[in-house]
Amino acid sequence: MPQHSPSHLKSVYRTYAGLLLVSVCVYCLMYAPQPMFNSISAEFGTDKSQTAMTVGVFMLCLAVTPLFAGMLLSRIGQRAVLLGACSALACASAATWFATDFAGLMALRSLQAVFVPFALTAVMSSIAQLFRHLALGRALAGYVTSNLVGSMLGRLGGGWCAELFGWRPTLAGIGILFAVAVLMLLDAPKSSQGSHAHRMPSFRDAAAIFRTPCVPSLVLVEGCGFFVFAAVGSLIPFRMLELGQGDSESLIGLMYLGYMVGFFASSCLGFLKRLFRTTPRLIAAGSLLYMLSAASMAVPNLWVLFSGIFFMTFGEFVVHVNIPGIVNRLTERHDRGMVNGLFLSCYYFGGVLGTLVPSFAYTRFGWTAAYGTMQAMLCLAFLVLMSLRARLPETR
Repeated sequence: MPQHSPSHLKSVYRTYAGLLLVSVCVYCLMYAPQPMFNSISAEFGTDKSQTAMTVGVFMLCLAVTPLFAGMLLSRIGQRAVLLGACSALACASAATWFATDFAGLMALRSLQAVFVPFALTAVMSSIAQLFRHLALGRALAGYVTSNLVGSMLGRLGGGWCAELFGWRPTLAGIGILFAVAVLMLLDAPKSSQGSHAHRMPSFRDAAAIFRTPCVPSLVLVEGCGFFVFAAVGSLIPFRMLELGQGDSESLIGLMYLGYMVGFFASSCLGFLKRLFRTTPRLIAAGSLLYMLSAASMAVPNLWVLFSGIFFMTFGEFVVHVNIPGIVNRLTERHDRGMVNGLFLSCYYFGGVLGTLVPSFAYTRFGWTAAYGTMQAMLCLAFLVLMSLRARLPETR
């Protein structure tokens, strides 16, 4: 490993801190409106599915963009994409303060959603370049953790700040954090530019990946899991209002506290693999826990739902942190970027459907119908996993 001067290491870690701040800001921006759904819906007179699209639009962009974001990085460089995307997100976030109707708010959220995939792709690429001769695995683990921190900060902090200051100042204030990140990233690494570095993915490439045995089924399982995860996140505020507890945005934010169990699931993964002996068996157990704990949503009690979210999140994270490794193992002869881009696109497409379909069912037919769509997805995922379990490879 080459030796690095203290000044070089200081610059690397300062830039790394800025990259992690971008990740925190992005996920905070994405999920902050969730505890504010009732306030936004009441102010603009929108229904559940319309209000949920303030988050769903981000998932839609993340579903269609990951395959192509890398090409822009190769043409104009990571630093330019990173600074440009963060600057645009800072301005668009600040402009939220001036949204006078729901159409204006959605226009600004849609603009933000366009830049988010480019910001996240540039963050990951920059981390890979910064730490290519250092502890890359540990650096990427920090990136994943920053995603969780941003998600929690958006939901918990967003709910508390919205109750204190209102939803407009809260969403606009995230722009200040993006501006701070821009200042920290002025020394971000410059990458070589070459228009030939990435080619446009073709349908033939995607079809070849999906013809790999077990891969389509595993992608379906991941999509079903995130379908429910996104649906629960979007519908919690409305369900709390129906149960008579939806007036406090800070209390709504606390309902997302169960999502923090993702930290615990990640930290005890090694122990769980030893306990269940094989990764496929562990994934099946996580899917079963997810499905069974989702039954808490059928109970018309706020605290039963609150407790159930902890177990649902644990089951989802156990599945989600293991399936990508198996997919990459099964598709070793294919391009890594193409495989993971397709995987992320399908994963977030499940989130888009999860934001829309249960919300529509809730609006038209009530909570029982929304719960039924979510539980059906979890049952499907579990049955698919059970049919695949004997054919899945082991991963380290």
